[in-house]
Amino acid sequence: MRSELSTLITLLVLAVVIVVRFLRPIRMRASRLWLAPAMLVVLSLIVIGGSAERTAPLTIAFAVIAGVVLGLPFGLLRGRHTDVRATGDPNVLLVAPSVVPLIIWLVAYGARFALRAFLPEAGVTAQAASDGLLAFAVASVIASRYVIAQKF
Repeated sequence: MRSELSTLITLLVLAVVIVVRFLRPIRMRASRLWLAPAMLVVLSLIVIGGSAERTAPLTIAFAVIAGVVLGLPFGLLRGRHTDVRATGDPNVLLVAPSVVPLIIWLVAYGARFALRAFLPEAGVTAQAASDGLLAFAVASVIASRYVIAQKF
């Protein structure tokens, strides 16, 4: 019970940071454009690797591939519709806040936590689906950053 409580507190702090971050305009530098997606990929691989003990690797691979296949087009679409403005510095863009990625991240991590905390006997397919949610969210961020990178 104590580990679930500490995990819940960590996730709530993470959710507050994400909410604050996504509701403000972001000054995005060309040199740091891929830093956050790279960190998300590493973090997601660590999280998904932790679930590999209980779930068959083939099931995880299928869920992750499905998440990436669904997340990439969504991210491309989101990137095209993101309001990006130039600043005085040619290497800096101002990216307007958007509620859509905020909702995606909160749903993906919230569903993953709820599934694993409240339904631990849900089965390997449900557990792998939570890995697919993470892959969807990360793929959408990477695809939207690709579109934003084209605007530099």
